[in-house]
Amino acid sequence: MRHFHVLIVDDEIHSIRGVQAGVNWEKYNISTVHTAHNLKQAQEVFLKNQVDILLCDIEMPRGSGLDLLKWVREHYPSTEAVFLTCHSDFTYAKQALQLRSLNYLLKPVDYQELEEVIQEALEKIKKENEAKMVEESYQQLKESHFSVLKERFWLDLIQQVVPSTADKIEEHMKHHHVFYPESTTFLPVLFHVQRWRKVLSVHEEKVRENTLQKAVLEVITEHEMDAHVVNIETGYVLVILPKSNTVNMEELSNNINLFISQFSQYFSCDICGYIGKQVRIQEVMSMVQNLQELDRNNVTETNKLIFKNEKKGLCSSPNLPFSEWTSLMKSGPKEKFLEVISKYFEEWKKVDYISAQSLHLFYQDFLQLVFYVLQVKGIQANQVYSQNLLTEKPQKVLRSLNSLQEWVIYIADVAMNQLHVPQEKGSVVDIVKKFIRDHLGEQRLTREEIAKYVYLNPDYLTRVFKKQTGLSLSDYLQQQRIEYAKKLLVETNSPVSEVALAAGYSNFSYFSTIFKKSTELNPMEFRKMSLFSEKS
Repeated sequence: MRHFHVLIVDDEIHSIRGVQAGVNWEKYNISTVHTAHNLKQAQEVFLKNQVDILLCDIEMPRGSGLDLLKWVREHYPSTEAVFLTCHSDFTYAKQALQLRSLNYLLKPVDYQELEEVIQEALEKIKKENEAKMVEESYQQLKESHFSVLKERFWLDLIQQVVPSTADKIEEHMKHHHVFYPESTTFLPVLFHVQRWRKVLSVHEEKVRENTLQKAVLEVITEHEMDAHVVNIETGYVLVILPKSNTVNMEELSNNINLFISQFSQYFSCDICGYIGKQVRIQEVMSMVQNLQELDRNNVTETNKLIFKNEKKGLCSSPNLPFSEWTSLMKSGPKEKFLEVISKYFEEWKKVDYISAQSLHLFYQDFLQLVFYVLQVKGIQANQVYSQNLLTEKPQKVLRSLNSLQEWVIYIADVAMNQLHVPQEKGSVVDIVKKFIRDHLGEQRLTREEIAKYVYLNPDYLTRVFKKQTGLSLSDYLQQQRIEYAKKLLVETNSPVSEVALAAGYSNFSYFSTIFKKSTELNPMEFRKMSLFSEKS
């Protein structure tokens, strides 16, 4: 329940003390009664405190009560005022009413009457506050409603639900209560998170994408009041800037570049922005498509703003030396083949313009080469690689030249290990171990999911993993989960049930059984033993 503040202003101390003592303040939830003896002191109270009700004398030295109320009405219009005076002068009463004084009581004050007036003032304050809250809620709902309508309008336009003709767009605008002056032009800006540098769960990635939308909205609307931010697909945020004049491109690009730099560092990701040209509303869809095409063909740039009118040279790429690489794969050694691949990519990166299509073509040619050599050596590709390598084309791999290079070296490494029997631990096992560490808390972390992540056949991965670690994949996974649970039991106060879930066990009884089998103690005994060891 809200508590109220009252200010009593009178140049006569005994009058103030009389009112202080005569009113039952607690009855009306009045927690604080401030006092002042002149206009200046009263103003100081207002400046430092919220005053709900002002009880004030009229005739005072160094500024009358009427002067004080004039000042209050200018700065604190919601304060209710009641005059307490010895004078029944009609002129005073008239001025008091003009200043929206709630009442005008004559001294000596009848305290029961004063309490009734105070109650009336508080009821008025409560009603006005309720009305204000209703109005604010309605306004927020109204703004939210129009915001949703605007977002729906722009999504319909971008997704071509509505034809990009002036008459159809105007009709759609009226339906969604959207209005722009005829002279308005629109500047689209597209943001794309190319990759998160850390392995994220589906939930974590969704949270970060929502953060991206809010952050983009904040940085754009800080300078552009009427910007519209739309999520067009996972990892993509589109901003539409309606303008009735020419955009200050230098200022806008500086703000966006600063945002990209800060966001990419703080959230550990690679992100690019693409800025188009100011166009009429019926040309917005075409401009957005141009930006999307610009993004698809951006396989070399990260963490910067790219302009629609930036000129590119001719697209080209070194020819894949099929015969040379085939010979190296067959004969080895692995290190020589991987070195040749790295040199090939370094030369490719020197090319003026590299398109997404050139990456796709190389991807197909390289897979053909690998599968051909495996077949010649009597090895079936599906015994080594997982089915999703073929059926689910790795889009993330083809987003950039660097990603493709990492992937090619990995695929070549796996193939050469199979062809030439590695003597030392290979990179595949290291990748699998890291993936397991990053996803320990997920119940769905199975042999199949792990194999799918590294594009390998589950049986082949299991053989390689056990040969190089001495443990089966499932035994290693369980070992890591128990070690993680032990760490949580020692370093946190979390309930054992929460520790089990965090370690990837949804069944508490099963967790306790497995834990005791591994440590010869149940989880609670292990925690107590650890605490005892620390104390001793």
